[in-house]
Amino acid sequence: MNEMHSLKLIFLVNLVIIFTQTDGQRACSEEERTGLLELKSFLKIDVMNGAEHDVLPSWVDDPTSDYCGWERLSCNSTTGRLHRLSLFNIRLSNLHDFYCFDSPNWNITLFQSFKHLKTLILAYNCMTWTENQGWSRLQQLETLDLSYNILTSSHLHSLRKLKSLKNLNLSGNSFNGSFPARELSAFENLETLDLSLNRLQDSPTKFDSVDCSKLRNVILHDNTFTGTNIIRFLGSLPSLKSLDLSDNVMRGTLSNQDLITLGRLEVLDLRNNIMEGGIPQNIGNLSHLKALYLADNYFNGSLPVHGLCELRRLQVLDIHHNSFQGTLPPCLSNLTSLKILDLHHNHFSGTITSYSIPSQKFLQFMDISHNDFEGSFSLSSIFNHSKLEVVVLGSKENKLQIDNDEQAGIPLFQLKVLLLSNCNMKNAPRFLLSQHRLIWVDISHNDLSGALPFWLLENNTDLQFLNLRNNSFIGNLNPLRKNPMSGVVHVDVSNNHVEGHLPMDLGLFLPNLQYLNLSCNLFEGELPSLVGVMTKLSWLDLSFNNLSGEVPKELVENCIDLVGLMLNNNSFHGEFFSADHFNLSRVQVLRLGNNKFTGSLITKKEFYSSMKLFDVSNNNMAGEIPNGIDAEVLLLQNNSFEGHMPCEGFYEAQVIDISHNLLSGPIPSCLIENFQGYSPVFLLNIRDNRFSGNIPSQLGPLRHLQILLLGNNLFDGLIPRQLCQLTEITILDLSNNSFSGPIPSCLSDLPFGSASNDFVKDFTFSYDFHNLLQEFYDFTSFWDSNRLDVMYVCNVDFVTKHSLLSYKGNILNYMAGLDLSCNNLTGAIPQTLGKLSFLHGLNLSHNHLTGCIPVSFSNLPQIESLDLSYNNLSGKIPSELVKLNFLEVFSVAHNNLSGRVPDKGQFANFGIDSYEGNPFLSGIPSEKNHTALPPDGAEEKWYAMDRNSFLASFFTSYCVVLWTLGAVLYLNPNWRRRWFRFIENSIYCCYYFVHDAVRNLATMFNH
Repeated sequence: MNEMHSLKLIFLVNLVIIFTQTDGQRACSEEERTGLLELKSFLKIDVMNGAEHDVLPSWVDDPTSDYCGWERLSCNSTTGRLHRLSLFNIRLSNLHDFYCFDSPNWNITLFQSFKHLKTLILAYNCMTWTENQGWSRLQQLETLDLSYNILTSSHLHSLRKLKSLKNLNLSGNSFNGSFPARELSAFENLETLDLSLNRLQDSPTKFDSVDCSKLRNVILHDNTFTGTNIIRFLGSLPSLKSLDLSDNVMRGTLSNQDLITLGRLEVLDLRNNIMEGGIPQNIGNLSHLKALYLADNYFNGSLPVHGLCELRRLQVLDIHHNSFQGTLPPCLSNLTSLKILDLHHNHFSGTITSYSIPSQKFLQFMDISHNDFEGSFSLSSIFNHSKLEVVVLGSKENKLQIDNDEQAGIPLFQLKVLLLSNCNMKNAPRFLLSQHRLIWVDISHNDLSGALPFWLLENNTDLQFLNLRNNSFIGNLNPLRKNPMSGVVHVDVSNNHVEGHLPMDLGLFLPNLQYLNLSCNLFEGELPSLVGVMTKLSWLDLSFNNLSGEVPKELVENCIDLVGLMLNNNSFHGEFFSADHFNLSRVQVLRLGNNKFTGSLITKKEFYSSMKLFDVSNNNMAGEIPNGIDAEVLLLQNNSFEGHMPCEGFYEAQVIDISHNLLSGPIPSCLIENFQGYSPVFLLNIRDNRFSGNIPSQLGPLRHLQILLLGNNLFDGLIPRQLCQLTEITILDLSNNSFSGPIPSCLSDLPFGSASNDFVKDFTFSYDFHNLLQEFYDFTSFWDSNRLDVMYVCNVDFVTKHSLLSYKGNILNYMAGLDLSCNNLTGAIPQTLGKLSFLHGLNLSHNHLTGCIPVSFSNLPQIESLDLSYNNLSGKIPSELVKLNFLEVFSVAHNNLSGRVPDKGQFANFGIDSYEGNPFLSGIPSEKNHTALPPDGAEEKWYAMDRNSFLASFFTSYCVVLWTLGAVLYLNPNWRRRWFRFIENSIYCCYYFVHDAVRNLATMFNH
């Protein structure tokens, strides 16, 4: 009976406890539900403008709705309490260009109901706060993400009661100044701290009463730390395992002292700083180190043998883009745990031996390209590396030669990436026949021949990237038609000898292709219309072939993602810009030059909104240039465009070439106003048109203009003095117009080549290319394969040395010229033009200039061509001009010059045509005796002599004899008396001889 009573009593007690707990959980659940709804009410009101936003639609005030099923949160499966809440980017801002325009104050007390919360994510909200009562209630919080807000060191004080906090993310905020050691002192259980993407720059001398004994991971990349003191400071943390200081501005060397306290460190990341010097010898003391990232710095010297090779646990060695040199130490083979070896873009030299490559046990990634290795390297030496997935070889100057050992057998690995560019290979490696998992193959810039190796596509169904550029492959593209290859996104077969027609169904077999480069081959025929089914195409380059016909409308109608389309240097014809089906609105590079296109330009302004390079030069296009046309490089020359220049456009233009057209009228001032302020235009070529009127004075303030070509138009009036404000000009051509008045003396203020400029423009473009390798090797920037570099080389034709010469690229840095010929200029040539000391060509011919040739022209040490012909110049040719040692062409023909022609220096080579039409000049070399070359030795006569040499030697000998005789007579009186007696007798003899001869001659005439 008593036992029965006891059992009933126990049952009743348990029942009361259960009901009590249920009521408590229900009460707590209601508290959390209420807190969540209050938080939603706060979040849906924009605190900056009072507007309401539709946020968190599943958070409804309905008792039957289980809040554990609401979005952005989760509950503990056992207790049912809220344990994770994510309010990441609650306003759903665009993260691609995320920027905090405002900083709303959040009411932190709204979080005090969530006492059991373990994880709270508040990133990307631009938040700040002033009240902090809510944080103290979150005693179980372990992970707090406050990244990308507007927090500073002062906000850390509000978080000091979060005693359970283990992971704190404060990246992308507004922390600056010193590392906040004192503010972090309260987080005694903190294990991971992320303060990246802030503006921290200094380190405190020590922790002030801080207990960070559990801090294992410190992430400080993308700050502004300048020295290595921060390494020593954080090295005092006893549990530090990982330290990330990449992307700072740390200078100086990495010393032994910096590493002495990092004995337990496993990951050290110092990438992308400004550090120099070598790797310290005591690097070997970091016996727990697993990953060492020193890439993108200025480290130099050789790799330390006694140190680096002792890191037996090292798995990642990434030191690319530095200045390391010397040979690879053989002891690298001792790094038996190494998985990733990245040494590319250094100055390592010598030969590559099997002892220089780490053990085959774990190695997956090896990139030793772009160094100074030489000699031969056999790929068979790495055939036993069974886990190898990535191999990148090649040298800077083609010194490394890859041997294709046909007897080497089959390797144990299955590669995903093989890059053998610039490896002096004659044949494709045979081991590729056994590879079936390749994703990326690059064997460009070799001397490979034979048929295109499209068997690589058949054997590797995951292949995405194939680069065969710059080899000697032959054949055609017909093998592509065997099986559709939907995974291929990038194919480059440019600069080979491939010929034939493009397959009609090419687009069906490469449906997902994004990049296709077939330029510089021998393709012919028409472009297939089925190329239009490649709707993901971003880049198509068919330039420098023999293709003809019209461009299929399917290409410009369906391939709307095209970023680059290059069809130049073919024989295409027809109207490319047909308004009926033209649908290319994202194009940034369009090259149609050197074809036979007709029709007019498209008038849609949005078409030009993203344009970087627009080239329709050397075609048969006509019509007017539309308003709103714009591109960084705009090439419209050698067409039949007519009408006036548009008022709108050219806002971003750097190169404008509209020469050799039928454009007329004045240069509109409204267009020049578009150039005002910071105008990037540096080359403006409008020569060989029908422009008229005056040169707008607004051209003067174009501070970046380096080449201005206005020749062969109908301009008139005075040359505006505002042109003297072109502070970077190198070539100025105003020839073949009707300018009048004097030459502005202020032209001497122009630099004409005294500054160095870049006439090779590099444009970088990208297309959306997801590489399968990024998920495995996201640590390196090498896989940025969607970057496309396009180079435009400036080409300028300029008349100098009596010829139209073409100057391309950076050779323009060595050319400076001024051409004012064929105008109606009057007055004297300004003496100040002699200040243009960097000038190479000066042409003032065919004007009405008067006065003398300035003596100051002798101060033009670089001048090569000086043409002053067909003017009314008078006076002498200054003899000082003989100092112009580089003068090749000189002409003063058809003037009124007088005096003797200089005959020394370069003037000894100028013929009669340089002086004709000046009747009062003397000493002009005749056509007969003027020759630029000495006579051939086989035709010389035995009596031939050099008149100048004879006179010089005779005069010298005469002077020597005379002075010697005088000295002897002065020193010896006896010889002096005999000499005078001899002279006296000789005079008398001569006198009587002449006297007798004259008398006899007179007597004979008398008879």
